[in-house]
Amino acid sequence: MYRVGDEVTLVDEVGVYKVLTAEVDGKLIIEDEHGFDRKCTIEEVTLYKKNAFDNVEIDTFENRNVKVNPFAKKKKKAINNPVIDLHIEYLLNSHGHMNNHQIVLYQLDACRKELDKHIKAGTTQLVIIHGVGKGRLKEEVRYLLQSYPNIEYMDENYSQKGIGATKVFIK
Repeated sequence: MYRVGDEVTLVDEVGVYKVLTAEVDGKLIIEDEHGFDRKCTIEEVTLYKKNAFDNVEIDTFENRNVKVNPFAKKKKKAINNPVIDLHIEYLLNSHGHMNNHQIVLYQLDACRKELDKHIKAGTTQLVIIHGVGKGRLKEEVRYLLQSYPNIEYMDENYSQKGIGATKVFIK
């Protein structure tokens, strides 16, 4: 009934198999599409008939052209804002010789220089990290920002401890 080279399908499974050997006692050895041999009986297989739709590409969810809803909310793109980190450890290699007042003045001077650079470069947003601490540096940074007429700012949650940064918007 089946000859070597015939294409068959299993009754219980999906796939097309090739007959390798057809034995007289009704046993077959078939090969799947991956090249593995399998023993089965002639009751488990049927002759594969090529269908007129075999070479037709079916439009599935993955390859269909999806139309975008123009009224759907668009996801905001993450903006990589420049960061000015005022932690003294990032600004100086050694600061043990300085008292707290000198450290704050140095941090404010560094903040002013970086801020001026970003304003000249045309940056519209940036983040100033002043740390959580007692809030003295934050207070001084805010006072500095108020001296610029084209700047607005707000708290920025930059650390897990709380609000340790200020987001700056340059008009």
